[in-house]
Amino acid sequence: MADTAVTIARNRTSELSLQEQARGFSNKFNVKYSDIAYGTGSTDTVTMTLGALPSNYVLNNALVNITTAFAGTTALTIQVGTTTTTNSLVTAQSVKTAGVLAGVPTTATLVKGTATANLVAIFTNATGGSPSALTAGELDLYLNIVDLSDPTKLG
Repeated sequence: MADTAVTIARNRTSELSLQEQARGFSNKFNVKYSDIAYGTGSTDTVTMTLGALPSNYVLNNALVNITTAFAGTTALTIQVGTTTTTNSLVTAQSVKTAGVLAGVPTTATLVKGTATANLVAIFTNATGGSPSALTAGELDLYLNIVDLSDPTKLG
């Protein structure tokens, strides 16, 4: 099993407008299959760094919207978290079917940090094929990031 580290392209990240934030999310990340088409083993992973968090933060909402199902491999999952706890926001779930994978904002899913960490999305190929064999797939990841040092700005 090999892991490939990649960083999301800056043009695939955005801070949401105030109107969009009314739905409970501050940031959006767009991931296409070509962003994670690395590794040739059937159990390879791709760890995508989404960006650095402020030194004093709270993450309290997460949602993955799979707009196009990922195809070209037998089983592929996503998990979302920080470099400290890689599945703290979204536990490993399949991206092989279009639809919404929602995290429910509760005290159990509240992630608080007092030191800088990176946001990560980990894509894991579990059986046949490999991430490099992907032929289709796209998702939008929505997160609510609060900088506790300055709650008036986005994370």
